[in-house]
Amino acid sequence: MLMLALGGVSVGAPPVTGLNAIAREGQVFLTWHEAETQRGTTFNVYSAHEQITTLAKAKRIAHHIEPHSARDWWEDPASFKKDAPPGEPIGFITISGGERSNPSDGLFVHTTGNQSRDRLFFAVTCTDPVGHEDTALAAGANSLIRGILPTPGEIQPIWQRHDPPPGQGSGKGMPLWLNLHAKGGVVTNSEYLVFGDATMGWREGLPFKFSVRVSNEGIVVQPTDRAWINRPHAEASDSGTPAIWTFWYGYNSRIYDRAAMANGIPTNYTERRNLWILRWVNKRYEPDPNRWSCSGSSMGGCGTISFGLHHPELFAACHAHVPIVSYTYFGRGSASRLEPSCWIGRISPDLRTGEGVPLLERLDGTRFVTETKADLPFLFLVNGRQDGSIPWENNPPFYRALNAARQGFAAYWDNGTHSTAGNDAPEDVKAWRQRFRRLRLDQSYPAFANTSSDRDCGNGAPDDGDLIGWMNRGMDWKDIEDAKDHYAITLLADYPGIVFPVRTDITLRRVQNFKTRPAEKLTAHIGDAASRAIAADADGHITIREILIPSQEGTRVRIERP
Repeated sequence: MLMLALGGVSVGAPPVTGLNAIAREGQVFLTWHEAETQRGTTFNVYSAHEQITTLAKAKRIAHHIEPHSARDWWEDPASFKKDAPPGEPIGFITISGGERSNPSDGLFVHTTGNQSRDRLFFAVTCTDPVGHEDTALAAGANSLIRGILPTPGEIQPIWQRHDPPPGQGSGKGMPLWLNLHAKGGVVTNSEYLVFGDATMGWREGLPFKFSVRVSNEGIVVQPTDRAWINRPHAEASDSGTPAIWTFWYGYNSRIYDRAAMANGIPTNYTERRNLWILRWVNKRYEPDPNRWSCSGSSMGGCGTISFGLHHPELFAACHAHVPIVSYTYFGRGSASRLEPSCWIGRISPDLRTGEGVPLLERLDGTRFVTETKADLPFLFLVNGRQDGSIPWENNPPFYRALNAARQGFAAYWDNGTHSTAGNDAPEDVKAWRQRFRRLRLDQSYPAFANTSSDRDCGNGAPDDGDLIGWMNRGMDWKDIEDAKDHYAITLLADYPGIVFPVRTDITLRRVQNFKTRPAEKLTAHIGDAASRAIAADADGHITIREILIPSQEGTRVRIERP
């Protein structure tokens, strides 16, 4: 066989032939036939508004595309587990309900959106393992002759089953539950595939999958925290696979090349994907916008704190089981979890994200709670003091920050490990797994603080504080009257063994109708006690201190203007 040396790439046949383009729904799907290449070869895609005969007149829109990129790596166990044997290659389903592509072919998806109206031309080249690019172009082989006219539109997920997809409004008026999985996980049998735009990954066209199921519980949305980086993630001691986890935040913009990461930027790609998924599900399934919630365990709990808690405009409540609440270098250093994907070693305090803020500040839950002015989602959380995966030392400062900021929360901890924390929790605490989903964005709630039945979480040291304890356990409410001229609520306290009376402070959050001006003077009537004068704070929030709950029947609070 005649061997040709082209730009450093030795091949027996052209690396790319049969380049083809199909436009639909704001994207262009490029496919090509691909010859076998040296291990470590990658592919590049160029675009222009005229036929590409030289790369000098074209723009490179993608690089480091893996060989045989039409292979659906989501269906290969070796993508996610280092020691798993590779599965039989199968191609992506790129048309809803259609057949799979040839897994030996190449595939790239370019997003044009609603903006582009001009004909586009594309070319595909390859780069050898040492970085030399074969720039040879052959019209009709690796360079389009006719070009393609984009179809304006928004990205649409590709249905991955052969049965019909749910119709428009199939979850109309139902609650939505965003459920985030733990590290090492991947959502199997996902119904939808998306090829993201340039904001959703280190290169555009990266595929991601997610699941949407409609049941009696409502609309359950399960995204997958995996991103293809086209190399073994060897620096992650518990990974080593090319489909990495990101702790539901994101990763370095140059993660495809370990040597280049020092010049990259930690970017919230995963959060952007989640927001895109939620926008699409909202538009397609039409859930009740006031009944959204977010939950997860382990890494999913971390994402619940860093993503769910940061979006009070979306979520009414969150439930986080054994989460990292702040990424710091205290004690065992939870910030080290970010190092493999976001940086090349210890993260300095001034390493900034694509959002323009220091990464460690962005993912510091205690700082966020302390500084935010918003009414945050009501948060239920469970931690274990002996958790070797999620360091305990960050939790007490986080609990105290929630208490001091007078945000709605309830916390429980025990002396358990990562796998056992909460297993033996009382039934009323286990019931939090369902209770968090009853809250609504269009209903107010009381944030409890300084509750007398709280236990001591300590200072974060292993031997300080109660081994088993809680804050705001058993605190509840009912019968809210949120009117323009008054506000009334019954406050409750109840769990097995509780000792009455219980004293607590409340701050009213998400008030709908009884709006108050900063420092406005008010009158509070609490149970049978004499009325007392109170005033709204500088942000217009109403706080009442030292409320007495004498029994399980609770106490009625009414607030009026004098």
